[in-house]
Amino acid sequence: MGKRILITGGSHAELPLIRSAKKRGDYVITTGMNADGLGHKEADRYVEADYSDPELVCEMAQQLEVDAIVSGCNDFAYLSASYACERLGLGGHDSYETALTIHHKDRFRACTRELGIRTPNIQTCKNEEEALDFYRRMNVPVLIKPVDLTGGKGVLLCHTEEEVLQAYRQAAALTRASLVIAEECIQGSNHGASVLLKGGKIVFGFVDNEQYYCNPYLVSGACYPSDVPAESMAGLFHDIETVAQAKHLTDGLFHTQFILEPDKTAVMIDPCRRAPGDLYILLVKYATGVDYPTEILKAECGEPLSDHYRTIPRNIARECIMTDRNGILKEIRIGSELQKDLIDRYIWAEQGDRIEDYFKYKAGILFFESDNTEELYQKVERFHRLVTVETE
Repeated sequence: MGKRILITGGSHAELPLIRSAKKRGDYVITTGMNADGLGHKEADRYVEADYSDPELVCEMAQQLEVDAIVSGCNDFAYLSASYACERLGLGGHDSYETALTIHHKDRFRACTRELGIRTPNIQTCKNEEEALDFYRRMNVPVLIKPVDLTGGKGVLLCHTEEEVLQAYRQAAALTRASLVIAEECIQGSNHGASVLLKGGKIVFGFVDNEQYYCNPYLVSGACYPSDVPAESMAGLFHDIETVAQAKHLTDGLFHTQFILEPDKTAVMIDPCRRAPGDLYILLVKYATGVDYPTEILKAECGEPLSDHYRTIPRNIARECIMTDRNGILKEIRIGSELQKDLIDRYIWAEQGDRIEDYFKYKAGILFFESDNTEELYQKVERFHRLVTVETE
């Protein structure tokens, strides 16, 4: 008999988790403030509520008598799930204190420094003067970020004192934790790593190449296999296991973005313990043959994971359909060269939609494959010429 599961989210990002749960025979309840979310439509029940409120999620889970809480693809969703599970004695999540350490940039940087792991220099800033002080001491461009947000929200690279002041004000207006960090800008290529932990050890690992379009802080795509050297992956996986063992992380997903420096050192940037957005877990599934959504679901329900996973690698890319301008959506065109290689598509945009912030706008997601890695990389590089968004 299946379980009663509360998922803190219900957008397109949570669809793989919802579908995996229903395939298992679970009763799925989703929550969130956007009733039009695609995931809510496939759940057994939708409860309109703010999943970023830990007390509310705890109260809701108790009233609904759920057996497990599964985090949606958002840091606030995981923090609320962690808090509620700790209060209610449900498994599958880190303690709330540990969850805050992993998901708040200042606390995670402090953790990695204590463990001797390479990490960018940062300063937590409570006012503009502290941000300026860090910039002056670094004497190089710095990043200003909200301490608790993801997806590139409120992130700006600053080359002048005036830019630092503007960036600080923007980040301070967005953060819920009332904290902003100033961070050393690490140079190198951008990647993501997603692993399954069991007993503090990695039993499955996945590394990608990331792509960016107009917004340099918002991932627009990822592909597998990556061009990260094996020794760099080994170093990164060692760092992840070091964190997992030091913080006693529960079994399950650990995902992080990282920068590969010119000397091939992999530097962790923004980790999380919830499923990444933009259907990333389907990229892992298609590229390796491992049913990643189901494994994440099992872990967050407190069910045991396997000791190892058999993979069947494929050359796969997951790319977001984006545009470089605002306007009214007329048409999305997918070139014939890409059509034949598509293996899955999710397009939620509709003709007539108003695009008001193209820096963040995503019309859909395409998955495609190639016979070899070189061809895959070439198509990824040309993706926004092969797939175009026409506006008026």
